Amino acid sequence: MPPQLGNLLSLEHLNLSANAFTGTIPSQFKNLSRLQHLDLHPMYYAWDKTMSLSSDLQWLSELSTMRYLSLPWMNLSGASNWQQQVSSLSHLQYLDLHGCNLVDSVLTSSLASPSNFSTSLSYVDISNNSPRDASLIFPWLMNSTGSLVTLRMNNNGLTGTIPKTFGDNLSSLEELNLANNELKGQIPVSLFHSCNLVEIHLSKNHLTGEFHEYIREFSPCAHKPLQILDLGWNEITGMVPDLSQLSSLKVLRLDNNRLSGTIHEGIGQLSNLSDLSLGNNLLHGLISEAHFSRLSNLYTLDLSHNAFVFNVSVDWVPPFNLSVVNLASCNLGPNFPKWLQTQVYIWDLDISYAGISSTVPNWFWEPLPQMLNLNISHNRLRGKIESQILPAIVSLEGLSVDLSFNLFEGPIPAFLSTAEHVFLSNNRFSIANPLLCANSSKYTRFMDLSNNNLRGELSDCWRSSELLVVLDLSNNQFYGNMPKSLGSLTNIQSIHFEGNDFSGEIPSSLHNCTQLQVFDVAGNNLSGTIPSWIGDNIPKLLVLSLHSNHFHGNIPLSMCNLHELHVLDLSLNILSGNIPKCISNLSAMATLANSNATITDDYHNNVITTDVHNGSTYGPEVSIIYNDSTSLIWKGKMSKYGSTLGLLRSIDFSSNRLTGKIPTEMMSLIGLVSLNLSRNLFSGDLPPTIGQLKSIDFLDLSRNHLSGTIPSQLAQIDRLSVLDLSYNDLSGEIPLGTQLQTRDASDYAGNPKLCGAPLNNTCPIHGHQISEHDADGDDDEQFVSEGFYIAMAAGFVMAFWGVCFSLILKKSWRYAYFKLLSDVYDKLYVFTAIKVAKLKRIRSQI
Repeated sequence: MPPQLGNLLSLEHLNLSANAFTGTIPSQFKNLSRLQHLDLHPMYYAWDKTMSLSSDLQWLSELSTMRYLSLPWMNLSGASNWQQQVSSLSHLQYLDLHGCNLVDSVLTSSLASPSNFSTSLSYVDISNNSPRDASLIFPWLMNSTGSLVTLRMNNNGLTGTIPKTFGDNLSSLEELNLANNELKGQIPVSLFHSCNLVEIHLSKNHLTGEFHEYIREFSPCAHKPLQILDLGWNEITGMVPDLSQLSSLKVLRLDNNRLSGTIHEGIGQLSNLSDLSLGNNLLHGLISEAHFSRLSNLYTLDLSHNAFVFNVSVDWVPPFNLSVVNLASCNLGPNFPKWLQTQVYIWDLDISYAGISSTVPNWFWEPLPQMLNLNISHNRLRGKIESQILPAIVSLEGLSVDLSFNLFEGPIPAFLSTAEHVFLSNNRFSIANPLLCANSSKYTRFMDLSNNNLRGELSDCWRSSELLVVLDLSNNQFYGNMPKSLGSLTNIQSIHFEGNDFSGEIPSSLHNCTQLQVFDVAGNNLSGTIPSWIGDNIPKLLVLSLHSNHFHGNIPLSMCNLHELHVLDLSLNILSGNIPKCISNLSAMATLANSNATITDDYHNNVITTDVHNGSTYGPEVSIIYNDSTSLIWKGKMSKYGSTLGLLRSIDFSSNRLTGKIPTEMMSLIGLVSLNLSRNLFSGDLPPTIGQLKSIDFLDLSRNHLSGTIPSQLAQIDRLSVLDLSYNDLSGEIPLGTQLQTRDASDYAGNPKLCGAPLNNTCPIHGHQISEHDADGDDDEQFVSEGFYIAMAAGFVMAFWGVCFSLILKKSWRYAYFKLLSDVYDKLYVFTAIKVAKLKRIRSQI
């Protein structure tokens, strides 16, 4: 920014907005003493965090005539005295410092004192700065800005509550934006006493209160200019009352709250309403045509995830033409809703879980080229989808289509090959080649065809699909070798081929897939050794599941390089050799789980489209979130983990031919939740440090050749819900502790040398053991044996002669001994005589 601008001493209006200046605002700006309007709004907005232009604002104090100051997205983190500079602008009316990286302590100190700023401020935007205490900001707003018209403090992480009297001194306020903060408590009723409010943005906080009470407080306003009421993503309760009085309302967002009851039909009188969002509440009841009678301008309709039942006629023609329709979990069925045919501008449609159980009419697919999101999953839609409905050359680039959990059958239509995200799982599709090998599929990023009836060899046609992030073909009937061209998927993060009939070896070309996080090929007929390049070339791997195949050989040492691995399942193969001692290098398992509950692949894209209602061009964000999952044998049955997969730490080497000792190094994996080494050939003692596995919930070491005693540390693990040590050669007493004694005896079966609860075998006493129950009805070992009688006789003889010799040799002892015997005899005689005399007297009286 040229410092020569400071030579324009008569300058009153300076607008340098929408440029790309870098460096520091020149200090020569202090010479512009007549400047009233300064706008340095940069070309780069929130998505550019570089904040190329910075300043310490020392020059600002000289500009006493300033009325309009706009410095958004400037780096003002170094302006430690900015409050003094701005407070000197006594004529300031417009202040825009949003996104300026203002430090918490600096900002709050400037706003805490009412004398710091002009009382004539009409516009204040301090959004997108650092979190701060709301109790230091609201007093200034309430006491010194009576003429405030616009207040924007969104995206600040504000904590605390909004004062009850907040709205009392803001009678001129028209726009209030406190969205996306951490505010709690009730929305002050005084806010709704302001009859000038046009926009209220309070979404994404933790605000409470009864919605119908707020509307009742707003009722006395004769003129109601309110156009935007956004209270979404809070904890607001109550009902949706008659809102017909809010005739100017254009946007009503109450989604993701706790509203209950039914919706009053008066909502259908809001002729200016363009956005109605009530999704994710506890609402219920019938939705009739009356609820939409005058909503001719409605653009967005979200009633999803409530308990609504649509009760409209088959030939109903709505007054609106929607672009966004979200009616997930609303009952629209059983027939396909014909009124959707009149909605010709839809680009986002979600009618999943809608109770529809019919075929899909051909007209429904025709608007696909203009759509960005289509979700009709979790219904009972049936029949074939004809490929000729749309031309093969049609482009569905940018489209996310979800037809999963229905009853579709036949070939997958070829026109879906151009879609960006394709979710077709849990149907009855039988032919996939029109989709998989289409040249246009090179734009596909997510493809889930799992749990269908797809069959045949998988063609080697993946070289043009380098954008693919998720590929799920699990639980179908594919066979043959895995294609070598899969190695061309350099962006792939998740491959699911489990539950098919693939054979041969894992293609070495997959070593190019360095971004892979989940690789699941369980339940096939794959063979060969486990490739060493898995550990050498795929460092980001989180889940590796190779169970139920025919892999042989040793566990490769390179497996220890998978530092981020959460789940390792090599069970039900024919692996041999020892567990590598370097297994302690699996860092993610050696720390307590602190990751996200899900393993997520997400994709965000801003797609440019045109608003057919007003002709404007904009870019709605398409956000696709795919939560990965995998199946594991858990507590005796196959279970699928998705929502908690990211928290799981599991190793399963069961049902192989592994030998040697269980390495003590494995006990350092303290984050393990599940460890299954059963049905192998392990020998030796249990590691004494096994108690370090404090997070373990499932531990199965059964059917090996383990020997020695059970370490006492095992009794100290308090999370252990499943323990199986059966059919080994363990011995000794089961350590005392509620974790081990309260288990079923079958958990220790097949270890004849074990004793103690919960087994029926009592533990040895002086080297011998008594069995309470014997199969033949006799004791296995007699405690009272011949040796016992010999020892008892010898002890008696020694004790007897020891006393006799003492009395013979020691005269004083002999006198004392006989005197003691005489005294005892006398006392016994007297006691007996008295008792006999009393007994005779009692008998004579009877």
